[in-house]
Amino acid sequence: MSQRRGNPFKPTAGMNPPELIGRDAILDDFTDALDNGPGSPERLMRVSGVRGVGKTVLLNAMGGIARDRGFTVVDVAANKGFCERILTALTRDPILTSVSVSPSVFGVRAGSINLSKSPTSLGEAMLRASQRGGLFVTLDEIQDAPIDELRVLGNEIQLLIRQEANVAFAFAGLPTAVDDAVGADALTFLQRAKHTELSRLSDYEVGMSFEDTVARAGGVLRRDAAELMTKAAAGYPFMVQLVGYYTWQAAARRNAAAIEEGDAERGIARARENFDSMVIGPALRRLPDRQVEYLTAMARCEEHPAPTAEVSRFMGLTTKDTSSYRKRLIDAALIEAAGYGKVSFAVPYMREYLREHGEDVG
Repeated sequence: MSQRRGNPFKPTAGMNPPELIGRDAILDDFTDALDNGPGSPERLMRVSGVRGVGKTVLLNAMGGIARDRGFTVVDVAANKGFCERILTALTRDPILTSVSVSPSVFGVRAGSINLSKSPTSLGEAMLRASQRGGLFVTLDEIQDAPIDELRVLGNEIQLLIRQEANVAFAFAGLPTAVDDAVGADALTFLQRAKHTELSRLSDYEVGMSFEDTVARAGGVLRRDAAELMTKAAAGYPFMVQLVGYYTWQAAARRNAAAIEEGDAERGIARARENFDSMVIGPALRRLPDRQVEYLTAMARCEEHPAPTAEVSRFMGLTTKDTSSYRKRLIDAALIEAAGYGKVSFAVPYMREYLREHGEDVG
């Protein structure tokens, strides 16, 4: 183990993992769009997906590509005041336009230093940035965006695109929130953004990622351990990082030369504990009691996906009475429609968590 480097897995929300799994085609298209210049469709992108599926990480990776090409990159969360934060980021430092040095009778003195005037409007600041090598703006968690600010930013980006400015824009959020944003009045321009919906990863992609990440860090991953880790990750990018991180730690503490099945078992248990406390618990605490009750009733159903009629029966209500709870939970990307009259959990391990904790939830 002493020959291995530090833990290569990074289970911190929004932090770039060592490998961005299954998103190569998206990043290749974005790279081509920047290289091909204004007018390329992938310069305007909307990214949707459930929590933890890698939306923020994808935006980070896109920003890295843009920076490598000389773009100014501004990353903002979509909560109130994001337009002002973009303007602040673009005007934080005055732009040095020229420096001249001229002699004097007493030696050398600075003749003049010219600083450009800071722009006073968002549109002006964005235009100037686009002229200095390009501008890429990312807007995350669009479900939190005030509609008036979204309209302002959308209008400014639309104007820049009409002017053939060197600009790109990507925004991300939960599926329903992204749909609502592009469907809002005066925001139809955003409907033309190239839509990318991030889905769960395949077992093949996850397994290969575990093997490649461990190998690049100087470790060895046994096949039985890899199979356990792949199944536990459930195709969920954040869980991939959690399982990988704690499994690596389990082997490191044994000072072992390879990651064995027992390491995977211990790592998965730790990953589950952390996933519960970092993802599932906070998600449930933000919900009204009736929505938590709906989820708990889903977990009680032996059939999975859960029949909505049975969920309603557990709640002592009719399916008509519970339809509003179902809709809000789908909008929050916590559950998914799974065929006629059925629903399933969108977040892995939520069903197990609710079955285990029962009445303590809420």
